[in-house]
Amino acid sequence: MVEVNDGKTGKDHYVENANEVIEKERQHIGKNNKENLSGLALSGGGIRSAAFGLGVIQGLLAGDHLKKVDYLSTVSGGGYIGSALTWFLYKGGKKGTIKSEFPLGRSGVGDRQGINENATLNYIRQHCNYLLPGKGLDMVSMMAVVIRSMFISLFVYLTMLTIGMYCLLKLHVIDRPGTVNPTGCPIPCSGQINFSISAAIVLTVLVLLFILMSSLFTKMLSIIDSSLIYRWFIFNQKIMGWAWKIVLGLLVLGSLQYVSQVLGTVPQAIAACGSTIAGVVMGLLRLKRDQDPKKSKRGSVENILIVVAAALLIYGMLFIAYTLANNIKCGWTIVCLSLLVLIFGVIVNLNYVGMYRMYRDRLMETFLPDTESVEDNQWNPAKEADKTLLEKMCDNPRRPYHLINTHIVLVDSPTSKFRGRGGDSFTLSPLFCGSDATGWRETAEYMKKGSRGMTLSTAMAISAAAVNPNSGVAGQGVTRNKSVSLLMSLLNIRTGYWAHNPEKRYHSPFPPNFIIPGLMGVLGSGLKENGRSIELTDGGHFENLALYELIRRRLSLIIVSDAGADPDFQFGDLANAIERVRVDFGANIKFNDPEFNLEHVLPKSEKGLMARKYKLAKRGFAIASIEYNDGSEGRLIYLKTTLIKDLPADIYGYKNANPLFPDQPTSDQFFDESQFEAYRELGYQLTKKMLATVKI
Repeated sequence: MVEVNDGKTGKDHYVENANEVIEKERQHIGKNNKENLSGLALSGGGIRSAAFGLGVIQGLLAGDHLKKVDYLSTVSGGGYIGSALTWFLYKGGKKGTIKSEFPLGRSGVGDRQGINENATLNYIRQHCNYLLPGKGLDMVSMMAVVIRSMFISLFVYLTMLTIGMYCLLKLHVIDRPGTVNPTGCPIPCSGQINFSISAAIVLTVLVLLFILMSSLFTKMLSIIDSSLIYRWFIFNQKIMGWAWKIVLGLLVLGSLQYVSQVLGTVPQAIAACGSTIAGVVMGLLRLKRDQDPKKSKRGSVENILIVVAAALLIYGMLFIAYTLANNIKCGWTIVCLSLLVLIFGVIVNLNYVGMYRMYRDRLMETFLPDTESVEDNQWNPAKEADKTLLEKMCDNPRRPYHLINTHIVLVDSPTSKFRGRGGDSFTLSPLFCGSDATGWRETAEYMKKGSRGMTLSTAMAISAAAVNPNSGVAGQGVTRNKSVSLLMSLLNIRTGYWAHNPEKRYHSPFPPNFIIPGLMGVLGSGLKENGRSIELTDGGHFENLALYELIRRRLSLIIVSDAGADPDFQFGDLANAIERVRVDFGANIKFNDPEFNLEHVLPKSEKGLMARKYKLAKRGFAIASIEYNDGSEGRLIYLKTTLIKDLPADIYGYKNANPLFPDQPTSDQFFDESQFEAYRELGYQLTKKMLATVKI
């Protein structure tokens, strides 16, 4: 651990080695390096995963095994219920993980029996439609927040474009409709061609000459020193790439004048707004389509549509800015617009005006409610959780120690591993926050410059920030596409969070804003591990089972609750986790027990009429061995959302009415009581049957 005393702010607790972090965690838990540790991992999957995960937790409680869990590792939707457990253990009263003290509900007690044992469970179960809690927070108000987020972003960036267009007009890089280019450009007919088009033509000619001359230059280099050719080819490719990008940009800018002349005033405004709106609508429709796993595969036509949507939005915004700049007659107007950009672009906190904040607040009110809300079983603002810091969690009791898994976006990283994956695993926990890419800083010190620090509610929401530019499940998906990321950045369609870099001790006096670091997302650059601001998103964008960090800690027993959307049972999240822990930690996970392999989890692996009707699996779990690179071994018990025989009749009844159960789309975050209860009971029953079969 690095400790630097500057005489003003005390010690700087920054750690570069993950082993130091793990050692501090073991000391906190109260176990030495020779004692075995166990962990529970709750996967992503939205409210579906939260409900199923709650059932798994209750099943472990019923078997008296929850008290043995040392680590609780959660990601995305699993973090909803994992954070609820951490929160209510922190709040005290019933603060244990045994049956008589468990805060999230006791089996055998009904809602209307007048007994308060299940008050917390009832509150969560009956408020699981968390995005629409009522009392004025309805669908209209939710859409109003989305529109507000988009409007502020478009206002700031469109104002910046307008100022830029005005400067370009003054410099005659582009001209007003109907004007003649006064620059004296040597291109023939330059009186009818504006400077931007002229420059594009000149640059194109130069590039073509460069291509011809470079071939001759290559011959000269081969005579002088053949080893120079390799470096020349790299330089040559970079130069040509930048040159053609500049040519394209100049042609787009130059076209604005001529399109404006052809259309006239009213059609020009209609075309500009129409192009922008068309780009927005096409982008949003494509994004919504890709939330459905059965429709997420893209072909060449879909890829072209994404590019077209981005092009329409960008050209429309440029056209609007050009039109506005043409109508600015007074220099004071530009001064006022510049002041607006400074005010809204620098002072406004991106984390407060985007969709993230609404998402965080609704999650907090449902899963981290105040005592009054639980007692009255009524929605109210969660004032306690809003201000309670993450560093205060897991202190009494200290187990299970909570690891909240997020993802740091590193699409521009100079390190190929981070850049190829799109980021790295970034953990938020009561003791440390950080990643391999950035190092770790003590949570008690993290985010304390210019803010109050990291709260449990903020960490929970970051871990579930599924919709964000430059990121996607396991680093894949439509939102990794540069065109889609540009669309989302311009419209501020993001649920991610801009945070301080743990590596940096000092931070900007300004909050994360539309200019810094907002322009990084718009321009598609600067998302690196050495930046002062980093973007954190859904942990499922790195690994969606919350297994990765438990393998890093070499646990002897890991129970994984997998409730990710997997209707075709492709085990994508499991495959991604197995590959990454093997590559990063040298750990091998093998399902080599013929009695408890993955085949038995598949639908239709059970026999009989009932099995055919409901596509039943032989069992709801599989067991794997873990071979760590230091020679030690562990065991992994993998629970999967699948139907088996001998479940309560209401689960089969729910399946009859809802054929997609238990893999309803993650985009469905509007659960009612029966839907939540079906998943919770399924998790509970599968866990109980696992414990009746396997000794842990």
